[in-house]
Amino acid sequence: MKIKLSMILDQLNEYPYEYVEGHAGDQLGFSSVRLLKPSEQGYQPGVLYLGSVAVLQQIDSNHLPSQLICLADSSHSLEIHKVQKIDLALLRSNEDMEILFERTADIIGEYHQIYTEMIKRITDNRGLTEIINAMTSILGNPLYVADADFKVLARTDCDLKQPDEWRHIVENGIEDGYISSSVNDFYYMKDLVQKTENQKGPVFFSGNALYPHSFCTMNLNSHNKKIGLVTVFETERPFSIGTKATIEFFCDILIMEIQKNQTLIINEGVKLGYLFAEILTGSHHSENELRKVVNYVDIVFPENFFIVVLKSRHDNRNHYELTFLRKKIISLIKNTICIIHQNNIVMLANDCSQEFSGQGLSEIENWLQDSQMVLGVSDDGSDIKQIRKSYQEALTAIDLGLKSEREDRIFLYDRYRFAHLMDVIANLENSEAFGHPALARLQLYDCKKGANLVETLYCYMKNGRSQAQTAKELHLHRSSLQYRLTKMEEVMGGELDHYQTFLHLQLTYEMMKQSGKQSSVAKTE
Repeated sequence: MKIKLSMILDQLNEYPYEYVEGHAGDQLGFSSVRLLKPSEQGYQPGVLYLGSVAVLQQIDSNHLPSQLICLADSSHSLEIHKVQKIDLALLRSNEDMEILFERTADIIGEYHQIYTEMIKRITDNRGLTEIINAMTSILGNPLYVADADFKVLARTDCDLKQPDEWRHIVENGIEDGYISSSVNDFYYMKDLVQKTENQKGPVFFSGNALYPHSFCTMNLNSHNKKIGLVTVFETERPFSIGTKATIEFFCDILIMEIQKNQTLIINEGVKLGYLFAEILTGSHHSENELRKVVNYVDIVFPENFFIVVLKSRHDNRNHYELTFLRKKIISLIKNTICIIHQNNIVMLANDCSQEFSGQGLSEIENWLQDSQMVLGVSDDGSDIKQIRKSYQEALTAIDLGLKSEREDRIFLYDRYRFAHLMDVIANLENSEAFGHPALARLQLYDCKKGANLVETLYCYMKNGRSQAQTAKELHLHRSSLQYRLTKMEEVMGGELDHYQTFLHLQLTYEMMKQSGKQSSVAKTE
């Protein structure tokens, strides 16, 4: 428990004061108060000292206590800016020292009582909402607490003086249970995350169209790992000098409650998430083991599933951005589980037929464009042991789709299955040796004679050996095409009607196209 000097000043607001925050920063904090005595040897770090200017001036400035309230009447003055190493408040009042001491001790006692009651709420399992409502009463403003994935765990749910203001924030800032990350506010939230990411204390933000009121956000960290965040909105009472310290005062309570809840669910959804990640990375699990976990966490494993992978077009997306994007795609595609894995968003989705058609498809495509993401979809699977294979299919669809330089944002593996086969063959060692040698003779003939038999053959293959369609596409008379086909067979030394020869030539073309070694093929596509 850390009580800070600014929290005391909030309660002593009837006194005019000057305040200098010491350099000790997060190390500051106290749980009791003592009178300042010049004769004391070694001031205790966890104690707030209270004394007069007259006493303060008797002490070497290098040996002052780290936290001090100094009472200055009209007969004494102190240049407070010269005392910068300590947390110091200068109260300008003729108040009796004993009265001020008792008042300060009472304030500290009240915070002790508040902290004790909060701990009891945790041990009595009264829930995070009750803790937040108690915080709302003390802070004078509403707030919410979210987990590390920006899912809102609880929010103020008690009577407020300005309920409409809080309702506006909730309706516009929370969507499907998550802190909003729509296209309109994504980059604003991204900026917010970046500003708070490496900050140990609360960070203040001015209002905007989404949040018309100023607010204060603080990450909740445990063992150097972010487990959530708390955000307080300035709708009821203006933020004061002690707002920041009061939020920090409650953070330990919030962390304890969140960790307790996480412990209760660690063997359920979280365990499923870990297992899913292990499967994706190739860790071996028997079907029986996988089924045990699925049954344990009480989820309905779909009869048919797809693995959906969302990949950023930019490599510098951090975990917080991906978390926001994950939350949005969850609302667009029905799924059993969705995790962030190897800097991608990976989802075990249910039947995607509805989402990838009509209005659903349009909404997904628009969102992918705005968020600069692409999406790969595997073939459908029904066996839980196929998850790893399906994941590789979705990744392959993205990889081949981006290589094709198409403007698509959704890549279905079914459309790239043949390209995948050709890519595998083309990347085999000495893959060129598997090509049909007749095609090399045709290329040599074209080079010597200035002909275009290679292009003609590819068009003939592409059109399923339809002479009519090939002649139309190449703008040739049927007799001219027939002449070329005859010349091809003569140069290659084989008949195009032979099934294996024709198939081998087709595969050779596709291998060359896949490896980028057939420039003439590109002309016909």
